[in-house]
Amino acid sequence: MATITPQTTYPDGAAFDIANHNSNVYSVTSGRGIMSEPNGGLEQANLVSGFTVRAEHIMSEEAVSARADSMTTPMDIYSNGFGMVNDDETGYVAVAGLAQRVYIPFDISALVWEWSFFIAAFCPAIDVGATTLRPTLDMRVFIDGVEYPGTRRTVPVSADILASTTTFFDFEQVAANWYDFALLEETVAKGYHELSVKLFMERPLDPATDQAPTLNVIGALFGPDQAGTDYESKIHTRISFGTRSARAIMFK
Repeated sequence: MATITPQTTYPDGAAFDIANHNSNVYSVTSGRGIMSEPNGGLEQANLVSGFTVRAEHIMSEEAVSARADSMTTPMDIYSNGFGMVNDDETGYVAVAGLAQRVYIPFDISALVWEWSFFIAAFCPAIDVGATTLRPTLDMRVFIDGVEYPGTRRTVPVSADILASTTTFFDFEQVAANWYDFALLEETVAKGYHELSVKLFMERPLDPATDQAPTLNVIGALFGPDQAGTDYESKIHTRISFGTRSARAIMFK
């Protein structure tokens, strides 16, 4: 805690200085305010030897505080919702239920971020003849706008498609994943801080046609009488989020 320097004194007979009197009581500037300076600023050096901390000395969340946000509603995201196929820049968008914004009223020694989520994705490797497409589908974590590369995760392939022969293998049920992360920040300044998990899905693009690859869907395989109309289906990727949450635990 800084040494408190009065902004005004109180001699008899002098005009009362209202503004500086208020600063003597409470001020956002360090070193002023008999009420504001001890609020979150007391340190071991300010206490006499033998001082014992009791319950009445500490108000709720003065030493440890926590915030959490979560969602359990399933959410599907498709690659055709991400811009145009020829965009030059990779745009990452925040995932609902995987973001947390907290306000810290004073400098703290440690802040633990935690985030968890379940995903099941349709992320195919697509054989279009001379080329096998592997559309990018990955997630990155940003804290206060800065990305942490060590938390990057790329969704694994969960299907094989041979577009030229209309052959399709889907193993999405064994490629689902549960992720649980924690990250420690030390010596964090007071103010607003934010964690956000963001996603990017590349649109599959056949280099021969500059269009989304297609797969012939044989209607006879789906009709009740083993008969039906064949269809040409465009191939996109999809990621489905289940339970997801983001948490922040702050220590004075």
